Amino acid sequence: MKVEAALLSVRCVECAAELPAGSGRGRPRRYCSRRCQARAYRRRREHGPGAAPRRVPDLPAPTGGDPRDRLVAVAVELADSGGLDAVSMRVLAQRAGMPAHAVYRHVRNRADLLGAMAEQITSTRAPGTAPLSGEPRQRLERLAGDEWAMYRRHPWLLAVLATDRPPTGPAVLAMVDRVVAAFTSAGYDPAEAFRAYLALSGYIQGMALLISRDPADSTYHAWWSATRNRLERTGRTRERQWLAAAGQTRPDTDLDTWFQFGLRGLLDGLLGWPAR
Repeated sequence: MKVEAALLSVRCVECAAELPAGSGRGRPRRYCSRRCQARAYRRRREHGPGAAPRRVPDLPAPTGGDPRDRLVAVAVELADSGGLDAVSMRVLAQRAGMPAHAVYRHVRNRADLLGAMAEQITSTRAPGTAPLSGEPRQRLERLAGDEWAMYRRHPWLLAVLATDRPPTGPAVLAMVDRVVAAFTSAGYDPAEAFRAYLALSGYIQGMALLISRDPADSTYHAWWSATRNRLERTGRTRERQWLAAAGQTRPDTDLDTWFQFGLRGLLDGLLGWPAR
């Protein structure tokens, strides 16, 4: 009985999901999926063998409401806690309190799940959000700020939207509609307005690549400190005043300032374009 209980309580060493009971013969199973095994290998390769896995905290199983909405809500919480690698159908089923096969009755596949997660995030407005201004510049600043804040809250969302095959649900399309409409009101024709949207969204998503996925990660600070010391020691900062100045700034404290600086210049150019 003790052996059976121990087998039943075995968990994945990477995500802590329960593993199915083994036969007791051969090497014990350590990972719940190839995804977790690959993530553990990548973590050890990048941060060394002593790096601890990033655990996803236990989440209470949601109750009531539409089962698909419940699954999507759990998936968003998993991604917020551990990134997209933490979102697997097995863990999702376990956290939602349903059999693994039942998940596929409500979510066709991973692509469907990611699209639904993007829909949930893009359709949610922050409390106290004021209505959009009628002036194109102010509308575009506000819309760009909203998209930036979205990636700040959910860094994993960038990998879902910044692709040549993004999800095209109603909420995602409405997000594009608002930006295109603002450029149209500034004098662009529909085709030019869409190109302007691509330029603006490309800037936002490019800057979002600098958002730290794990603010508690100390490896970046160690890397930057060592890199700065090496550049100074080898004299590479001597003729590069910008590099010396860059050493006094940090993405974790100055990223919003960098974003606003670039946004102002980009909108100056886009709204000064001779749109006809």
